[in-house]
Order: sequence, then structure tokens, then C-alpha cells
Amino acid sequence: MSSLDTTASFASESPSGHRHEDLGVAAGFGGVREWPRSVVRWLFGRGDEDREEQSVPRTVARFQNICVSRETGAGGYAISRMVGQRLGWKVYDQELLEAIAHRMELPVDDVRVFDELAPSVVQDWLLPLREEHYAPQEAYLDHLAKLIEAIGRAGESVLVGRGAGFLMPRETTLSVRIIAPIRYRSMRLAERMGVSVWTARRAARDLDRRRAQFERTMYRAVSGDPHNYDLVLDSHSLGLDIAAEVIVRAVEAGRPGATRPAEPTWSAPHASALRPDPDAPRPAPTTSSPAIADANESRPTDEPWTGPTD
Repeated sequence: MSSLDTTASFASESPSGHRHEDLGVAAGFGGVREWPRSVVRWLFGRGDEDREEQSVPRTVARFQNICVSRETGAGGYAISRMVGQRLGWKVYDQELLEAIAHRMELPVDDVRVFDELAPSVVQDWLLPLREEHYAPQEAYLDHLAKLIEAIGRAGESVLVGRGAGFLMPRETTLSVRIIAPIRYRSMRLAERMGVSVWTARRAARDLDRRRAQFERTMYRAVSGDPHNYDLVLDSHSLGLDIAAEVIVRAVEAGRPGATRPAEPTWSAPHASALRPDPDAPRPAPTTSSPAIADANESRPTDEPWTGPTD
């Protein structure tokens, strides 16, 4: 879809029927951005119109989307941006909140309160099922699931956090976990937030617990389990650039027609090759040094050897 089509779609009416001349600014998106067609249709309540397009078979890459799970302060967002720039894919992080806030007709700051926050047991059991009676957090969760589904259908996207890797199809999604030692993450957060390292460490642990509880409650998954991911990268030992390069190489290797290095082949030697050749010249016997030979002749056979050993 061209940028002109995207801009035109973005200038259409909102779910409440109000028309925005510049929806990117009016809805808090920070300017007009290129959004995939399926995401734009979901944004304006027309999410089922493009399902017919998916029925046409086409050759696709091994990985159509990337989902990045991250520890707080490990640089997951920065790495995702690098990957998006290298591949030309759209990155969704705060953009998810902005889109959901538009659908809920709430300020982004109000929606951010519910971001990656697990619902309580009372909310799970007592709230009615109809969307118009949902609590704001329940509406956020419902919109989040539908938005991630729309992004997954569009493809060529990098999603940061929100347990997206547990919603996307596992076989077509590159799931990545970015980690780093808590000391490094605390120092990075302290510099960025302008607080002490101790305060940053406590904030990192609190946010990690919140995200882990969110994924455990919503997806019955453990965010720290490496078996849930294709790649687990330490951004401190690798560095942000190398970590991004590893992800990009994995995506490129899965593209149709990508050249892969030939695997080395090995076969067991034939039994005849293991037999010695009777016509081959035999190696000359090795002679020991005169000093050792004299010592062998002069020492008694029952006397323990005290010479050099290997």
C-alpha cells in the first residue's frame, strides 16, 4: 500500500463517526505514519474486510513477524528499532497504546495505566461479557488481542512486549528474548531516567514482575523460560548492534531463495581402507637415545625405573 493510500485511510472517520483531517495528530499518533491495511481497518472498525485477500496462496518467508520480549532496561526497544530499520519493517511498541487509545477514545496516558497489567480474579469472573460494559482494563485487553491479530495478518512487523509472541503463529514468528545483567540494566535505566542506580534497580525489578505476571495470567506462559523463544540474546555481552544483526540474519536466512552454507558431509570409511597394505613400506624402528639405552642395560630388572616419564 502506498503512502498516499495510507494517509487517505488515516484521514477517514473514527469509530464514533467523527472525521479527523489529520488523524495522526488528533489521535495522538505523533504524525501520520504508514500502517498496514489490516491494522488501519481494525483501527476504524473494519477489521474483517481484508480476510478475502489472505485466501490467495503466495510464497512467503519463513518468518513473517518478529516478537521481542525484553527485560527492563536490556535495550529491547532500541534493538527492535535497529531491526526494523534494517529490514524495512514497522515497529510496534508505544504505537500499540496509541492505536488502542484511539479505539477506546481515551487519552494515551489513561490507557498506559493498564499496559501489561494482569487482570484480577474478580475482573475475570464478575465482569459481563458484552464489550460496552467492560471495565477499561478489560477493553484494553480485548483491543490488544485483536490489534496483534491484525498486525500478524499484515506481516513484516516487529512487536515489542505485550506477550505478542504467545498470540502469533509460532511457525511463522521469530520470537526473541533480550536479557542483560541487572547491574547493567540498572545503570542504563538510571542514566535514562535521571535517578539513582538503586532506584532504577528497584524499578526494573518491579516492572519485570508486572510483565511476568501479565504473561502468566493472560497466556499461561513463563516469560523467563528460554524454551518459549527462538533466540535469547544478552545485549550486554553482545552489544545492541550485534544483537540486532543476529535477528536480521535469522530473518534473511528464512527468505525464499536465501543462500545457505553447505553442510559438511561425512561418511564412514570402507573396511578395506582400515586394513594395512602388505606392500607398503614399514616404518623404520625408532631407536632410543644412547643414555636411555645404557640405562636400560645397566639397571636390574627388578629395580624400579627412576628415569624420565611422560
